[in-house]
Amino acid sequence: MHLAEGTLPLTHALGWCALATPVLLYSVRHERKQQETDSQSSLLMAGATCLLIAVTLLPVPVPVVGATTHMCMTPVFALLVGARRIIWPTFFVLLLQALFFAHGGITTLGVNTLSLGLVGPLVASALWLLARSCRVPRDIAVGFACGLGGLSVYLVDACVLALGLSSSTPPTATLVAVIIGFAPVQIPLALVEGLLSAFLVRTLEQRRPELLPSGLLKKSSKERSRSVVVSNTIVLLCLLLLNGCTYEGIDGTVFGAIAGSSGHPPEESLIDLSQGEVGLAMTIIVLFTLGFVAGRVWERLMRSENVHSRES
Repeated sequence: MHLAEGTLPLTHALGWCALATPVLLYSVRHERKQQETDSQSSLLMAGATCLLIAVTLLPVPVPVVGATTHMCMTPVFALLVGARRIIWPTFFVLLLQALFFAHGGITTLGVNTLSLGLVGPLVASALWLLARSCRVPRDIAVGFACGLGGLSVYLVDACVLALGLSSSTPPTATLVAVIIGFAPVQIPLALVEGLLSAFLVRTLEQRRPELLPSGLLKKSSKERSRSVVVSNTIVLLCLLLLNGCTYEGIDGTVFGAIAGSSGHPPEESLIDLSQGEVGLAMTIIVLFTLGFVAGRVWERLMRSENVHSRES
């Protein structure tokens, strides 16, 4: 999900940024209207933004291939708050990561926002509607939609990279090379992301069901019994996968190697605030602020839950 600086020709990178600008503005305008009609949803958006930056920064090791990768999480957030609302938090998260953590880049910010913040959520939303129309149980439908939604993000990045390097390498060869490089890592991760997404929806249903769209609420006790299986599977997979973080990141390995072989090696970010004492201080401030926001969101959510329980 993190195309680095230099992996795309400058004209392509700027073109994707121009395409992402109206999409971002559309999301911001929609968010303003949403806040005017439903102030309670701002809690969910704040929590989603903090969780998004944490999850997309967390390296998940895949011991089978000796590499780390990142979950997307925007697909499940699209099911929770809508695909339009998740675009601007994705841009904000990617901007912070490019500035303070040297993940991604400034010129590739547009394409990274489109793939992670638009395509993944839209694919997940479409697959969710398809699964529910086929009467697939809720947890399975969420896992199916979000897992494939996460895979679609990397598939779009592969297509963008193939298009950007078409002048020096055949697009088909680049696309196949990226898919082969990502498949052993992203397919197992898609399974984990799907299970984690189903677990997140189930937890919100238990704690704050009023924050869930009506379509995500379970309809029968039979569906509720499957939640135990889902949560146990998540625990087992996490114990198997989270086994140390001494692996090389798959984003830089696959994207960087293929782009470098075509004459576009990754470059240092145009603006990198992660270096030196000032960068370290800014990184600490950003993380502290995000942690504070996440804590306040949790406190307000729990306070509202206690109020609701006393009233009932």
